[in-house]
Amino acid sequence: MKKVLIFLSLILLLGCTKKIDKFYLDDKYYGKSEFIKIDSNNIPKGNYIIYTYNSFCAFPIHCETIFKEFMDKNNISFYSMPFEELKTTKFHDKVIYGPSILIIKDNELVAYLDAESDDDISKYQDVESFTNWITTYIYIK
Repeated sequence: MKKVLIFLSLILLLGCTKKIDKFYLDDKYYGKSEFIKIDSNNIPKGNYIIYTYNSFCAFPIHCETIFKEFMDKNNISFYSMPFEELKTTKFHDKVIYGPSILIIKDNELVAYLDAESDDDISKYQDVESFTNWITTYIYIK
């Protein structure tokens, strides 16, 4: 009986873990490194990343510097949008603080950095931490 309970517990534990399916961004976001300005009226469809920012930065190292270093190293482009503009989109249901990085797959929010989370601070301040986080979700070409 004890073995059965252990076996069932393992099955439940393994069955409840969520697998992250990595994906490629749309091809047009690879090959160059730039912030592409958008607003709530021209949010694209597909697989892409949005950097949303405030008019000020409270981090010791401006997070845009970290994100741009990642982009330059990997030749990836991100969209950029002021946080005030993001508030008028469907993504504001989940992303309630800026700055943030939003990872979008098939027009749906997959993951984002939470500016209020202690767990995410290193991702805003260290290129390697940011790279480790983002490459959990997307492939680099």
